[in-house]
Amino acid sequence: MFDYIIWAMIGTAYGMLIGIIPIAGVTTALITVFSMGAYFMTDPYLGLVFLTAIVASCASADSYTSILTGIPGASTTAACVIDGYPMAKKGQAGRAMGIAIADSTFNGVLYAVLSFALLPYYGKIIVLFGRPEFLGFMMMALACVGFVASKNVFTSIFAIIFGLCLGFVGQDVVGNPRLAFGWEYLENGIGMIVLLSGLFGIPELLSGLREGKSAVPPKASDDYWNQLKLGFRDVRIHWRDMMRGGFIGFVTGLLPGVGGAVGDFLAYGATKAAHKEPQEVPFGEGNPLGLLGCEGANNAQKVSSMIPAVLFGIPAAPFAAMVMAICMYFGMEIGRPSLIQDKDFVFSMAFGYIFGTIGVALLSIFLYKWIIKILEVPYWIYATFIIAVIIYANIQYTHGWEDMALLGILSLIGIVLKYFNVSRPAILVAYVVAAKIDEYFFGTLQLYGWKQWKTGLEQFDSFRWGELFSITEHPLFILSIIVSVGIFINSIVRKDRGIDYT
Repeated sequence: MFDYIIWAMIGTAYGMLIGIIPIAGVTTALITVFSMGAYFMTDPYLGLVFLTAIVASCASADSYTSILTGIPGASTTAACVIDGYPMAKKGQAGRAMGIAIADSTFNGVLYAVLSFALLPYYGKIIVLFGRPEFLGFMMMALACVGFVASKNVFTSIFAIIFGLCLGFVGQDVVGNPRLAFGWEYLENGIGMIVLLSGLFGIPELLSGLREGKSAVPPKASDDYWNQLKLGFRDVRIHWRDMMRGGFIGFVTGLLPGVGGAVGDFLAYGATKAAHKEPQEVPFGEGNPLGLLGCEGANNAQKVSSMIPAVLFGIPAAPFAAMVMAICMYFGMEIGRPSLIQDKDFVFSMAFGYIFGTIGVALLSIFLYKWIIKILEVPYWIYATFIIAVIIYANIQYTHGWEDMALLGILSLIGIVLKYFNVSRPAILVAYVVAAKIDEYFFGTLQLYGWKQWKTGLEQFDSFRWGELFSITEHPLFILSIIVSVGIFINSIVRKDRGIDYT
């Protein structure tokens, strides 16, 4: 237990440090620690505590950067800038920090307890599902991603097809090379660490360098503690807004490709809608309610984004895909029903996340002046260091030059995709589910496919034709296909396709 506490503390401190850096985010934090994976091979549960503590602390620290500098620590905290940064500019940084700390801690702990406590019970339902049901869920995941990926339907379709192609690289279900283009290295598939580094890590950091993301935080005021208490009071008085934002974040986090900034902006919009009467301070100009409404959504959705990854192997956000990749490196079969019956696995996830959530709150309260000093460090120093660590982490993946070559190719692709606003989260979800679609489609085809129909035609008189229609015994599969088609058609015909989450 002592080791768990030590590594939870290290993960909390590291996640907070990376979270404070503008534009870095939790995905970058996890990429940089991939090289440490070998250390936890003997005790993967210890590594899981470390990872979830990073996720929790980074989720909160991202918000602090948004509030104090006006530069989002990650896209998921962009909504916090709208009212949080104006509050800081008015000399109310302590009050804004108090709101952020109390809101994120409450929602983070609440939904962590609810999610992980119920996780073993989900498995009792999942074991009833067969390959057709899982295949249907994969198709629904792609449909949901396509619906929100971009306002341009063709861009959404491109993102899904491109992601599927990346996921199909390697070998098919019977072991034949596929889409390897004669490169033996690609016959093992594209590693998730390389893909995430290329599509997300490198492009975001280079973008920050190009745009000169230098933080200019406010000076620590003498009445910081009084302001902090004022922020806590705001949360206590307006607890309904806090609960609403957390619930919205939790729900959006469950949907593949929908999480991230979407949940925060939906929570912010819901808060504005609930307070239509004229405000003393208008929304967007430093209204505490604007910050309070969206802050907790970020932490709640971090928890819920891991649930589809654990249950189905479908990451609802890029960081969840990174958690999946590292856990698989540890030897844990993420997405298999048997795993969630492992009490040590569930406890490790819950302990790390709850410890990280509470730990980063305490650090933020007592180390506020140090946070300000960290933010004053030029961005290029952070970015250069993190890029170097990312490159090192990729070298450790297979210890071959091919990883570096593929990282360079994917980084160029990631930069181009970012420039043309092609949804990289959509590509990631499609990439992850590709292998599962391959597996479940092949299995379903073996049970209910064309070979049976061919046999039926050849043995028309003696064949039991009822076996061909036994797939109707899987109503969830049929329902999921109908829903998927409906979502896809709706996304094409609608002119207002919702949020452009790129």
